[in-house]
Amino acid sequence: MNKKLLAFLLASPASAEIIYASSYNDHAVTALNLNGSSLTVLGRNYDCGSEPTWLTLDKAKGVLYCLNEGWGGAASITSYKTSASGSLSTLDVLSVLKSPVSSTLFGADKSKLAVAYYDTSAFGTFDVSNPSDLKLLKQETYSLSGPGTVPERQDAPHLHDAVLDPTGQFLVVPDLGADLLRIYQVTDAVSGASAVGAVKAVPGSGPRHVAFATAGDKTYLYSTNELSNTITGYRVDYKCDAIPEFTSLFTFSTHGPGGSVPAGTKSAEIEVSPDQKFLIVSSRGEGLLKIPSFDPASPAEIVSDPLVSFAINGTTGALTHVQTAPAGGRNPRGFSLNKAGTLVVSALQDDNRVVVIERDVKTGLLGKIVAHATVGVGANNGPNYALFDE
Repeated sequence: MNKKLLAFLLASPASAEIIYASSYNDHAVTALNLNGSSLTVLGRNYDCGSEPTWLTLDKAKGVLYCLNEGWGGAASITSYKTSASGSLSTLDVLSVLKSPVSSTLFGADKSKLAVAYYDTSAFGTFDVSNPSDLKLLKQETYSLSGPGTVPERQDAPHLHDAVLDPTGQFLVVPDLGADLLRIYQVTDAVSGASAVGAVKAVPGSGPRHVAFATAGDKTYLYSTNELSNTITGYRVDYKCDAIPEFTSLFTFSTHGPGGSVPAGTKSAEIEVSPDQKFLIVSSRGEGLLKIPSFDPASPAEIVSDPLVSFAINGTTGALTHVQTAPAGGRNPRGFSLNKAGTLVVSALQDDNRVVVIERDVKTGLLGKIVAHATVGVGANNGPNYALFDE
């Protein structure tokens, strides 16, 4: 048996609530067991490579996909078979272009995977109908005629996310370097998706991640913009089989209209609650909040960056600031909600910590940190993404 698989210690009860987290500094995908106020490490798998990052779960098939950015080695996509115990069995490892940062499943039976590449300015599609035999279908690389509004960050296209729209017919890929939302249509072609247009973002905003929200027959798209630390809201209109139209509704601070952030802040993740009524964004590098220390031997308080929550007006798409709450530490690069919307799991990249935060579904308010665990080793570059196995 692969010695890397032996590192996965299988000791979880059948009722375990499993969370997966990726981290750069220990080069691992870690499985955690959430049991009330206890969050314990079940084991680690090292087959995702040198810099594990984005995780995509196909719950129906029991398959987890991990992107390896590959800064310290060859970049790759790894597929795993999941289990009720939390163990991950490696199915395949496919070498890809450097810097894959986000992915999403799409197409019939979720048989394809769309991948955004940051540093290599590319968009790729993969056949994952057999997760034990991953195959590249199509790869497109983009370029710029010159630097963007923020030259040091916009020297080239930097695709940073890939999100399937609510109809399952279109993919939206924010490009931080080109200030665009690239639009792809899901097709019957071998590649599964074709570029059909782009939406211009605010110059210098640097769209990083996006999330859709629906309310009745209305659809909205929200973009968190890393370079300007803003949120842009769009109304999305579908007309027959035509390309959807994106109408900009607003752009304001990640802390709401009139809000501001300290120099060096970088907005990160954006998620819409399962009931489509709230939106949450994470903001890195603010360091303005304080929370009790997790270590009795440490100072009484430690620094935390925020998770910022907004209520979504289903009629207009407007956002109303609800709360600015601690993310559980520094650099909340990635977070996600459980399907019930009652819990948020937050990955704190600079603190080697994953925390689980309670959430009130009716008010959208985040409450206390109910559980935490150490994930990653060494300074900085610890856990960068976490999600529930559900």
